[in-house]
Amino acid sequence: MKIIKTYYLIDYENVGSEGFKGCEKLRETDIIHLFYTDNSRKIDLDIINDHGEAKLVTHKVPTGNQSADMHLGSYLGYLIGKECTGQDEECKIVVISKDTGFDHIIEFWKAEKNVKISRNEKISGKQVQTRKQVKKQTGKEKDKQVAEQTDQKIEKQLNEQPEKQSAKQSENQNTKKPKQKIIDMKAGTKKLQQELVLVLDKAGMPKEVVNYVSTTVEKNAEDKNRKQQIYRSIISKYGQTKGLNIYNHIKKKI
Repeated sequence: MKIIKTYYLIDYENVGSEGFKGCEKLRETDIIHLFYTDNSRKIDLDIINDHGEAKLVTHKVPTGNQSADMHLGSYLGYLIGKECTGQDEECKIVVISKDTGFDHIIEFWKAEKNVKISRNEKISGKQVQTRKQVKKQTGKEKDKQVAEQTDQKIEKQLNEQPEKQSAKQSENQNTKKPKQKIIDMKAGTKKLQQELVLVLDKAGMPKEVVNYVSTTVEKNAEDKNRKQQIYRSIISKYGQTKGLNIYNHIKKKI
């Protein structure tokens, strides 16, 4: 059975004593490498002294902009070449830092040497996903969501299709044009003319007026604006006063 060695590379400037949480549970196959500068926060000796059975190696590096990060990254490459390549023992590396800049280095070595390497914010913490892993997971979730939406859309269409067909058939049945009644317009007009003759005779209108009105009504019988047309014709023929008198006698009939 292969021995698995785990190397914890701690960016102390970034995580401080918080990064050591859980170190008291480490085994003798675990090795801690602590990187710090003179600008690092005060080291909690109680936490550092209680690091379980693990070996602790400290690396004081020169003060400078992201100095601890650069030295840790450099040592990471050295460690992979020395301890994790071509060895009988299996190697695992955990970078303890909140700095996402390490994610690019981690992805590089994973692809280059297939090394088991990850980033945590503290020793006992869960592995932090790199940007590439988050992007990949987000892409998978998006593809899954699109697939689910497509399936739901197809299912909805299949369910709606019979309903639409049924509704269309029902609509066609309900919207069938009723048989049109055949109306004898001539017969209706003739009856109307007879009624108008009686009305005008009763009002004492001259025969010439009766004949003119009867002819005008027959002429405009099928016009949708027949009342207006008949009114204008009578006013034009007999003038406003006489014409209006004639029209008032027949308007309820037409």
